[in-house]
Amino acid sequence: MRYGRALLLGGPLLWIAGANIAPLVEMARISLLDAYPAAPEHVSTVGFGNYATFWSSPYYVTVFLHSLLFAAATSLIALIIAYPIAYAIALKTAPRSRLRRLWLLIAPFWTSEIVRLFAVMLLLANRGAVNGVLQGAGLVEDPLPLLYNPFSVAVGMLYVVLLAMLLPVYAAIERLSHDLLDAAAGLGARPWRRFLCVTVPLTRDGIASGCALVFLISLGAFAVPALLGGANATFFATTIASLFASSAGRWPLGAAFAVILLVSGISVAGLFVQFVAPSAARFSGGGKG
Repeated sequence: MRYGRALLLGGPLLWIAGANIAPLVEMARISLLDAYPAAPEHVSTVGFGNYATFWSSPYYVTVFLHSLLFAAATSLIALIIAYPIAYAIALKTAPRSRLRRLWLLIAPFWTSEIVRLFAVMLLLANRGAVNGVLQGAGLVEDPLPLLYNPFSVAVGMLYVVLLAMLLPVYAAIERLSHDLLDAAAGLGARPWRRFLCVTVPLTRDGIASGCALVFLISLGAFAVPALLGGANATFFATTIASLFASSAGRWPLGAAFAVILLVSGISVAGLFVQFVAPSAARFSGGGKG
């Protein structure tokens, strides 16, 4: 029995160690080197010079803070969009229709992210569907510059991450006891008061999970700003990619920036979940007595 359990757990643990932990450890190791790959005659030195480069450069710090704020704003907007949709499906839809409506929302995400981003580009282009409708309706004379700017990046990012917000929030609302809502209504609470004082507090675990997922995805997203942001898009993920793509041997600096992005993203998301999501004691009704 002991060996069977070891064999059962060994495969997943080896996969986690080899495919997830080992690359991160190697990236952290490279971030401490002064050159990689190093020339045969070069003697590598180990230190925190690459991290010091980040903190001593106002440009890199500004781009990093911009990416953090953009990811936080994306999380908030995604929550505002996804919560009413999840609420309507979970509480205002007949049980037999819920699965069908969820499938309709999930179906576009079966395709590749790149394909979906190109679809966004076709919609927002100067001769795309959006400008075609606006010009056809006589609302604008010249096409609006909807592509290759912060607006197109925001639209594309929301399109990419919306499902990551919708599903955790829907799961939390769907688990909500209708007896609590009925009790609040019986005590005279109006619909908005029931929503703010009962529904939202009891679904904070879904809100926290969705916001954390969207924040991490948005912070590390590369394809969205690369395709929709144009040449002037300044995001930390694209900055890291440019360092790795450079022919000047800047891999250690890119690895250090990647470590900073990873640690900062996980720390911010973890603190947010710890602050927003209810603890097990509060969620279960607190202690006895």
